[in-house]
Amino acid sequence: MARILIAAIVLAAAVTLYGLFDCLLRDRGLIRVLPKPVWAIIILLIPVIGFVLWYAFGRGSEDKPTAAPRRQGPSAPDDDEDYLRKVDRDVKLGKHAPEAQKPEDKTPDADDSGDSSSPDSDPRSADTDDHGSGGSTGDGRGHSN
Repeated sequence: MARILIAAIVLAAAVTLYGLFDCLLRDRGLIRVLPKPVWAIIILLIPVIGFVLWYAFGRGSEDKPTAAPRRQGPSAPDDDEDYLRKVDRDVKLGKHAPEAQKPEDKTPDADDSGDSSSPDSDPRSADTDDHGSGGSTGDGRGHSN
């Protein structure tokens, strides 16, 4: 008889702890009837019956969450389903196709390399070394003797 009583106490404690953690870790949008702290107190104060009440009335299904309140304020464009549908339709119609580059358009890199009007970009100044000789530039490995 004592073994059955010990087993029942252990089972009641396990069920209570499981229900308590299930309640505390569940998203607020999935909890029905009462707020989360009230359900936690009910589960703790009425061990087995609180667990049964939690599963019967408080625990919402994850498949069909209750209507969660929508976030107030502006939302990002990629969160708006209507906007995404409009962009998808525009892409299919070709409204967002990139324009072809014209040959006279120059890239920014080409403008920088062709400009030799500044005194710092004189190609001869890079060829001279500290001694003033106008020797050829090497491959950067040092001076040969």
